[in-house]
Amino acid sequence: MLMTLLSVAPVSAQSKYTGGLLDGVQLNVGPAVGTLGKTSTKMTDNNESTEENKGNVVVWHSFATPQEISAVIVNGSENQTVEFYDAGQNLLSSYTKINSQTGVQSLETPVKNVSMVVLRGSGIWVKEFNVFSKPSTPPSATRIDWIQAGDKVVSLDWANVGAKSYDVKRSTSSGGPYSTIVASDVTGTTYTDNTVNNGTTYYYIVVAKNEAGGIDSPQRFIKPTATKYTGGLLDGITLSVGSKIGESQLKSKKMTDNDETSEENKGHGAVWHTFATPQEISAVIFNGSDNQTVEFYDVNQNLLSTYTKINNQTGIQSLETPVKNVSMVVLRGSGIWVKEFNVFGQPSTPPSATRIDWIQAGDKAVSLDWVHVGAKSYDVRRGTSSGGPYSTLVASDVKGLTFIDTTVNNDTMYYYVVVAKNEAGRTESPEAPIKPTATKYTGGLLDMLPIKIGTKYGEVKSTSKKMTDNNIKTEDNVGGGMGWYTFNSPKEISSVIANGSTGLVVEFYDKDDNLLYTHKVSLNDKVETLPSPVKNVQTVMIRGMWVKEWNVFGKSELPPTEAPMNLIATAGDAQVTLNWDSVKGATKYNVKRATTAGGAYTTVASVDGTKTSYIDKGLTNGTTYYYVVTAVGQAGESTNSNEASATPKAGVVEPEPKPEPTPDPDPNQGKDMGDRAILTLTLDNGTEKEYDLSMTEVNAFLTWYDARAEGKGKLTFAFDKHDNNRGPFKKRKEYIKFDSIYNFEVNGYETGAGNEGTEKPQPQPEPTPIPEEELH
Repeated sequence: MLMTLLSVAPVSAQSKYTGGLLDGVQLNVGPAVGTLGKTSTKMTDNNESTEENKGNVVVWHSFATPQEISAVIVNGSENQTVEFYDAGQNLLSSYTKINSQTGVQSLETPVKNVSMVVLRGSGIWVKEFNVFSKPSTPPSATRIDWIQAGDKVVSLDWANVGAKSYDVKRSTSSGGPYSTIVASDVTGTTYTDNTVNNGTTYYYIVVAKNEAGGIDSPQRFIKPTATKYTGGLLDGITLSVGSKIGESQLKSKKMTDNDETSEENKGHGAVWHTFATPQEISAVIFNGSDNQTVEFYDVNQNLLSTYTKINNQTGIQSLETPVKNVSMVVLRGSGIWVKEFNVFGQPSTPPSATRIDWIQAGDKAVSLDWVHVGAKSYDVRRGTSSGGPYSTLVASDVKGLTFIDTTVNNDTMYYYVVVAKNEAGRTESPEAPIKPTATKYTGGLLDMLPIKIGTKYGEVKSTSKKMTDNNIKTEDNVGGGMGWYTFNSPKEISSVIANGSTGLVVEFYDKDDNLLYTHKVSLNDKVETLPSPVKNVQTVMIRGMWVKEWNVFGKSELPPTEAPMNLIATAGDAQVTLNWDSVKGATKYNVKRATTAGGAYTTVASVDGTKTSYIDKGLTNGTTYYYVVTAVGQAGESTNSNEASATPKAGVVEPEPKPEPTPDPDPNQGKDMGDRAILTLTLDNGTEKEYDLSMTEVNAFLTWYDARAEGKGKLTFAFDKHDNNRGPFKKRKEYIKFDSIYNFEVNGYETGAGNEGTEKPQPQPEPTPIPEEELH
């Protein structure tokens, strides 16, 4: 048998340059379309090793019949554009090559009725060029060049390779299978996946597709996690960076990617973002260099508020007051790099833990200072065992960074923590132990007070508590300068104690800084009685090199400030209104609050001495709050008022604060109008009211009206009906609301009976106004 052996040539893979309308076509090259310089097949020969140097001229080809074109391929220098013309030489469309891409690139929309294709651009050489009715090979593979994760979210960006669309797939195993199709037929180059769980590592690929097929990108992996940086208004947002707002020099996601390992160097420029709708912002977070500030602007670019970062803190920081109607946030400052930045409607995580950086004990007292971490408020708690439980709430909702606990017993060891709080929760500081003790250093006028230090009186270089902390193991180096303390009222001082370097001198000054007496310390570490008490002392000063402990003993020369009386607390919706009686000589009142009857109380506000009311806002409905008020006068702070409590609840109509005392009428007011007058009121409903009054009554009305116009005093004024007190009535009053008065006029006349006329004057409004609901 005769057999014939046939050899079969291997089938090669489809080339990305073939299968198009220009396969092997001889292209025209010239300075302009129709002006032929030469022809070339190097650009259509399916050979990347040959190229045509077209200079800055054009390449073109005319089809025998009109074509529909959906994709192109260009392998050559950058910045080249393909143009599509109809039979009448009208430009139908153009497509600019994606630089650095040599695969098939799909047009956004296929172009019909193409009679001529033209290749233009500043690129001067071409290896391969083709156009396709349908692409013959898939596009080049893309790459995921940005991936970031937040709280149950992953965001990806990938390179544009000219694919018709992209699929996003993921797996929970490296290398696949990528069985979860996150998104299909995406026409952009970014996607956010909201179908993930925190704590799981996901492996992503992006598939670039066209009609000929798809090709996978290399995988990228990431683990979604909720952190202190997530849950804000800038999660995953691309921020603008530039030296001038509105003129962006770069866009960056590094500051909002929930990744502390990535950072943006903004130089000395600004970072900003504009919200689609106005926002209310109550907290911020920074991780970056120090000395940075956030600015909040409204829709008209008006600056609403600013907040300066607490240096060395990277936790959420609460604003003192939430800022409403924020349309743009701007991050500025001399700090040049930023790792993470976000702003919050409500904080998503508790603040960073604070630390107690100073604790000292005296006679039945403990004083603490702690580090500011941007908490909304702080609680001070203590226990009697190391490690807790810290069951005693010493103070709650403290806004400052210091507190003195006077509810302790001597010679008992206490363990303190400070709890930093915001709307999202609380974090405890490490504990600090201390034992209160009465010693020869306690019981004086300087117990636990901060001493100012400097080389010149009045020029403070530092402030120290080491000299007054009842602890000889701590000392402060005055360095040949001085330490001083100025009392808020004159004192009479009878003895001193100082423990320090040799040659210490204590000086006593009056309110005008006149030197009253100089005492040279001769008995170090012992109480020394002065030859005679020094009176009218306003400032005490110590000079020397170093001081371990220092105190002076004596008494105030003024009677103690009286405590306010008749404190009343009235509950409202998330607030409590407080009213109390005035104290003569008070310069201010301190409002103190606790969540436990009897305290310990925390000062929540200081009120001007002319006011006797306060509204405590931002409270929690359903929680009972306990209040006391102290008065501060020339002799210092008074003892506590009576305690008053209230429980705010939703839907309660807030009462008005008790009106401030109405000023006495001006005795000269109306003196040229006679001793009586007809007062005519026109009300807002058109009704007229006419009253025949003594001038004293008129002046009382005018004083009330002026005060009420400034928001002070009662809502109503009582007019005596006088001659109309008939029948069984002993007295009749008519009450007029301020808001119902449209206008009024006063017509004075003389009776000859003197300023008071014939009626008994009514110099003040009635003390108890008619309830508002009875006036409607």
